[in-house]
Amino acid sequence: MGWNFQGPPLGLQDLQRDLRKLGFQDGGVWIVHSSLSSLGWVVGGATTVVLALQDSLGESGTLVMPAATPFCGDPASWVDPSVSEEHWERIREILPLFDRDTTPTTLGAIPETFRTWPGTLRSGHPLESVCAAGPAAATITRPHPLAFSEGPDGPFGRLHELDAQVLLLGVGFNRCTALHYAESLVANRRVMQVRFPVEENGERTWVEVPNVADDNGRCFPTIGEDFQRAGHVRSGTLGRAQCLVFSMRALVEFATTWFESKLPPPA
Repeated sequence: MGWNFQGPPLGLQDLQRDLRKLGFQDGGVWIVHSSLSSLGWVVGGATTVVLALQDSLGESGTLVMPAATPFCGDPASWVDPSVSEEHWERIREILPLFDRDTTPTTLGAIPETFRTWPGTLRSGHPLESVCAAGPAAATITRPHPLAFSEGPDGPFGRLHELDAQVLLLGVGFNRCTALHYAESLVANRRVMQVRFPVEENGERTWVEVPNVADDNGRCFPTIGEDFQRAGHVRSGTLGRAQCLVFSMRALVEFATTWFESKLPPPA
Protein backbone atom coordinates (compact mmCIF):
# COMPACT_ATOMS: atom_id res chain seq x y z
CA MET A 1 0.00 0.00 0.00
CA GLY A 2 2.98 2.32 0.59
CA TRP A 3 1.37 4.42 3.32
CA ASN A 4 3.40 6.17 6.03
CA PHE A 5 1.77 5.25 9.37
CA GLN A 6 3.67 7.82 11.45
CA GLY A 7 1.65 10.38 13.37
CA PRO A 8 -2.13 10.73 13.56
CA PRO A 9 -4.17 9.58 10.55
CA LEU A 10 -5.06 12.33 8.09
CA GLY A 11 -8.15 12.42 5.92
CA LEU A 12 -9.48 14.41 2.98
CA GLN A 13 -10.84 17.28 5.07
CA ASP A 14 -7.52 17.65 6.92
CA LEU A 15 -5.66 18.07 3.64
CA GLN A 16 -8.28 20.45 2.23
CA ARG A 17 -7.95 22.64 5.32
CA ASP A 18 -4.17 22.78 4.97
CA LEU A 19 -4.38 23.48 1.24
CA ARG A 20 -6.66 26.46 1.87
CA LYS A 21 -4.05 27.84 4.26
CA LEU A 22 -1.44 27.42 1.52
CA GLY A 23 -3.55 29.48 -0.87
CA PHE A 24 -5.41 26.83 -2.86
CA GLN A 25 -8.82 28.06 -3.93
CA ASP A 26 -11.20 27.78 -6.86
CA GLY A 27 -9.54 28.66 -10.14
CA GLY A 28 -5.99 29.31 -11.16
CA VAL A 29 -3.26 26.99 -12.43
CA TRP A 30 -1.05 25.06 -10.01
CA ILE A 31 1.90 22.80 -10.68
CA VAL A 32 2.72 20.39 -7.88
CA HIS A 33 6.00 18.58 -7.13
CA SER A 34 5.48 16.11 -4.32
CA SER A 35 6.59 13.40 -1.91
CA LEU A 36 3.82 11.21 -0.51
CA SER A 37 5.94 9.91 2.38
CA SER A 38 6.56 13.46 3.63
CA LEU A 39 2.84 13.91 4.40
CA GLY A 40 2.72 11.35 7.16
CA TRP A 41 -0.21 8.97 7.51
CA VAL A 42 -2.77 9.88 4.85
CA VAL A 43 -5.61 7.39 4.92
CA GLY A 44 -6.21 6.49 1.29
CA GLY A 45 -2.66 7.44 0.30
CA ALA A 46 -2.05 9.20 -3.00
CA THR A 47 -5.69 8.92 -4.02
CA THR A 48 -6.74 11.07 -1.06
CA VAL A 49 -4.02 13.61 -1.88
CA VAL A 50 -5.12 13.98 -5.51
CA LEU A 51 -8.75 14.27 -4.42
CA ALA A 52 -7.81 17.05 -2.01
CA LEU A 53 -5.84 18.93 -4.65
CA GLN A 54 -8.60 18.60 -7.25
CA ASP A 55 -11.42 19.53 -4.87
CA SER A 56 -9.50 22.54 -3.55
CA LEU A 57 -9.07 23.99 -7.05
CA GLY A 58 -12.64 23.24 -8.12
CA GLU A 59 -13.87 22.88 -11.68
CA SER A 60 -12.37 26.22 -12.73
CA GLY A 61 -8.84 25.36 -11.58
CA THR A 62 -6.16 23.41 -13.44
CA LEU A 63 -3.84 20.97 -11.67
CA VAL A 64 -0.50 20.08 -13.27
CA MET A 65 2.23 17.57 -12.39
CA PRO A 66 5.38 16.47 -14.21
CA ALA A 67 5.28 12.82 -15.33
CA ALA A 68 8.87 12.22 -16.39
CA THR A 69 9.96 8.82 -17.73
CA PRO A 70 13.77 8.80 -17.81
CA PHE A 71 13.92 5.03 -18.34
CA CYS A 72 12.41 5.54 -21.80
CA GLY A 73 15.75 7.04 -22.82
CA ASP A 74 19.10 5.58 -23.76
CA PRO A 75 20.40 3.32 -20.94
CA ALA A 76 23.71 5.21 -21.06
CA SER A 77 21.84 8.08 -19.38
CA TRP A 78 20.23 5.99 -16.63
CA VAL A 79 21.44 6.91 -13.16
CA ASP A 80 21.51 3.32 -11.94
CA PRO A 81 24.85 1.65 -11.15
CA SER A 82 23.22 -1.79 -11.23
CA VAL A 83 22.75 -1.54 -15.02
CA SER A 84 26.04 -2.71 -16.50
CA GLU A 85 27.30 -1.19 -19.75
CA GLU A 86 27.51 -4.67 -21.21
CA HIS A 87 23.69 -4.74 -21.31
CA TRP A 88 23.16 -1.38 -23.00
CA GLU A 89 22.92 -2.62 -26.57
CA ARG A 90 20.40 -5.32 -25.67
CA ILE A 91 18.33 -2.77 -23.71
CA ARG A 92 18.32 -0.47 -26.72
CA GLU A 93 16.93 -3.28 -28.87
CA ILE A 94 14.03 -4.16 -26.55
CA LEU A 95 13.28 -0.88 -24.75
CA PRO A 96 9.52 -0.23 -24.93
CA LEU A 97 8.45 2.94 -26.69
CA PHE A 98 6.88 5.66 -24.57
CA ASP A 99 3.08 5.49 -24.55
CA ARG A 100 1.28 8.47 -23.05
CA ASP A 101 -1.60 6.23 -21.88
CA THR A 102 0.33 3.39 -20.26
CA THR A 103 3.95 4.34 -19.49
CA PRO A 104 4.20 5.06 -15.74
CA THR A 105 6.12 8.00 -14.36
CA THR A 106 9.00 7.44 -11.94
CA LEU A 107 8.32 10.63 -9.97
CA GLY A 108 6.34 9.03 -7.16
CA ALA A 109 2.93 7.83 -6.08
CA ILE A 110 1.09 11.16 -6.27
CA PRO A 111 1.96 12.03 -9.90
CA GLU A 112 1.48 8.40 -10.95
CA THR A 113 -2.00 8.39 -9.40
CA PHE A 114 -2.78 11.70 -11.08
CA ARG A 115 -1.54 10.35 -14.43
CA THR A 116 -4.26 7.70 -14.40
CA TRP A 117 -6.97 9.97 -12.97
CA PRO A 118 -10.17 10.31 -15.02
CA GLY A 119 -9.96 13.42 -17.18
CA THR A 120 -6.17 13.87 -16.88
CA LEU A 121 -4.37 14.74 -20.12
CA ARG A 122 -0.70 14.00 -20.76
CA SER A 123 1.77 15.55 -23.15
CA GLY A 124 3.61 13.30 -25.58
CA HIS A 125 7.29 13.81 -24.79
CA PRO A 126 9.03 10.43 -24.31
CA LEU A 127 11.18 11.67 -21.39
CA GLU A 128 9.60 14.82 -19.92
CA SER A 129 5.84 14.51 -20.24
CA VAL A 130 3.47 16.66 -18.18
CA CYS A 131 0.00 15.77 -16.88
CA ALA A 132 -2.81 18.25 -16.39
CA ALA A 133 -6.52 18.30 -15.55
CA GLY A 134 -8.85 21.27 -15.75
CA PRO A 135 -9.85 24.00 -18.22
CA ALA A 136 -6.27 24.79 -19.30
CA ALA A 137 -5.11 21.16 -19.52
CA ALA A 138 -5.27 20.83 -23.31
CA THR A 139 -3.46 24.12 -23.81
CA ILE A 140 -0.69 23.09 -21.42
CA THR A 141 -0.10 19.54 -22.63
CA ARG A 142 -0.14 19.89 -26.42
CA PRO A 143 2.08 20.19 -28.32
CA HIS A 144 5.35 19.19 -26.60
CA PRO A 145 8.48 19.60 -28.78
CA LEU A 146 11.19 16.95 -28.55
CA ALA A 147 14.14 19.37 -28.31
CA PHE A 148 14.45 21.54 -25.19
CA SER A 149 11.38 19.86 -23.75
CA GLU A 150 11.29 22.16 -20.72
CA GLY A 151 11.77 25.29 -22.82
CA PRO A 152 9.46 28.11 -23.95
CA ASP A 153 7.72 26.16 -26.75
CA GLY A 154 6.49 23.38 -24.44
CA PRO A 155 4.23 22.98 -21.41
CA PHE A 156 6.44 25.03 -19.10
CA GLY A 157 6.35 27.97 -21.47
CA ARG A 158 2.57 27.87 -21.36
CA LEU A 159 2.56 27.49 -17.57
CA HIS A 160 4.68 30.63 -17.42
CA GLU A 161 2.24 32.45 -19.69
CA LEU A 162 -0.67 31.34 -17.47
CA ASP A 163 1.05 32.66 -14.33
CA ALA A 164 1.03 29.24 -12.67
CA GLN A 165 1.61 28.88 -8.94
CA VAL A 166 4.11 26.25 -7.78
CA LEU A 167 3.68 23.97 -4.76
CA LEU A 168 6.75 22.11 -3.51
CA LEU A 169 5.09 19.49 -1.31
CA GLY A 170 7.74 17.93 0.91
CA VAL A 171 10.45 18.39 -1.74
CA GLY A 172 13.11 21.02 -2.47
CA PHE A 173 14.03 23.26 -5.38
CA ASN A 174 16.09 20.42 -6.83
CA ARG A 175 12.72 19.01 -7.97
CA CYS A 176 11.43 22.30 -9.40
CA THR A 177 11.24 21.97 -13.19
CA ALA A 178 10.52 25.69 -13.57
CA LEU A 179 14.24 26.19 -12.98
CA HIS A 180 15.02 24.11 -16.07
CA TYR A 181 12.61 26.38 -17.95
CA ALA A 182 14.37 29.48 -16.61
CA GLU A 183 17.77 28.15 -17.63
CA SER A 184 16.51 27.33 -21.12
CA LEU A 185 15.92 31.06 -21.66
CA VAL A 186 19.51 32.22 -21.10
CA ALA A 187 22.36 32.23 -23.63
CA ASN A 188 24.78 30.53 -21.23
CA ARG A 189 22.49 27.59 -20.46
CA ARG A 190 24.03 24.18 -19.83
CA VAL A 191 23.13 21.78 -22.66
CA MET A 192 23.22 18.02 -23.09
CA GLN A 193 22.05 15.58 -25.78
CA VAL A 194 19.26 13.12 -25.00
CA ARG A 195 18.41 9.98 -26.99
CA PHE A 196 15.21 7.93 -27.06
CA PRO A 197 13.38 5.61 -29.44
CA VAL A 198 10.25 6.71 -31.31
CA GLU A 199 8.08 5.28 -34.05
CA GLU A 200 8.28 7.04 -37.41
CA ASN A 201 6.34 5.78 -40.44
CA GLY A 202 5.72 2.49 -38.66
CA GLU A 203 9.40 1.90 -37.90
CA ARG A 204 11.35 2.15 -34.67
CA THR A 205 14.11 4.76 -34.79
CA TRP A 206 16.35 6.56 -32.31
CA VAL A 207 16.17 10.35 -32.02
CA GLU A 208 18.86 12.57 -30.49
CA VAL A 209 17.97 16.15 -29.50
CA PRO A 210 19.43 18.89 -27.28
CA ASN A 211 18.03 19.65 -23.85
CA VAL A 212 18.97 21.70 -20.82
CA ALA A 213 21.44 19.64 -18.81
CA ASP A 214 20.66 17.98 -15.48
CA ASP A 215 21.50 20.20 -12.52
CA ASN A 216 22.42 17.37 -10.10
CA GLY A 217 22.15 19.69 -7.11
CA ARG A 218 24.78 22.15 -8.34
CA CYS A 219 22.70 25.33 -8.72
CA PHE A 220 19.01 24.73 -8.04
CA PRO A 221 19.16 24.45 -4.21
CA THR A 222 21.24 27.63 -4.01
CA ILE A 223 18.83 29.51 -6.27
CA GLY A 224 15.97 28.32 -4.09
CA GLU A 225 17.67 29.55 -0.92
CA ASP A 226 18.40 32.93 -2.47
CA PHE A 227 14.84 33.19 -3.81
CA GLN A 228 13.41 32.47 -0.35
CA ARG A 229 15.70 35.04 1.30
CA ALA A 230 14.44 37.59 -1.20
CA GLY A 231 10.95 37.12 0.25
CA HIS A 232 9.19 35.54 -2.73
CA VAL A 233 8.10 32.28 -1.04
CA ARG A 234 5.26 31.39 1.33
CA SER A 235 5.76 28.40 3.59
CA GLY A 236 3.36 26.12 5.42
CA THR A 237 2.49 22.50 6.01
CA LEU A 238 0.30 19.89 4.39
CA GLY A 239 -0.12 17.13 6.91
CA ARG A 240 3.43 16.64 8.21
CA ALA A 241 5.04 17.86 4.96
CA GLN A 242 6.91 21.14 4.78
CA CYS A 243 5.62 23.08 1.76
CA LEU A 244 6.72 26.08 -0.29
CA VAL A 245 4.41 28.13 -2.53
CA PHE A 246 5.43 30.77 -5.05
CA SER A 247 4.73 32.28 -8.45
CA MET A 248 6.44 30.56 -11.36
CA ARG A 249 6.87 33.93 -13.07
CA ALA A 250 8.61 35.37 -10.02
CA LEU A 251 10.97 32.38 -9.83
CA VAL A 252 11.77 32.50 -13.54
CA GLU A 253 12.56 36.22 -13.42
CA PHE A 254 14.81 35.69 -10.40
CA ALA A 255 16.49 32.55 -11.75
CA THR A 256 17.26 33.88 -15.23
CA THR A 257 19.15 36.78 -13.67
CA TRP A 258 20.97 34.32 -11.41
CA PHE A 259 21.96 32.03 -14.29
CA GLU A 260 23.14 34.94 -16.44
CA SER A 261 25.40 36.19 -13.67
CA LYS A 262 26.66 32.87 -12.26
CA LEU A 263 27.07 30.45 -15.16
CA PRO A 264 30.08 30.61 -17.47
CA PRO A 265 29.52 32.69 -20.64
CA PRO A 266 28.48 30.77 -23.76
CA ALA A 267 31.31 29.24 -25.77
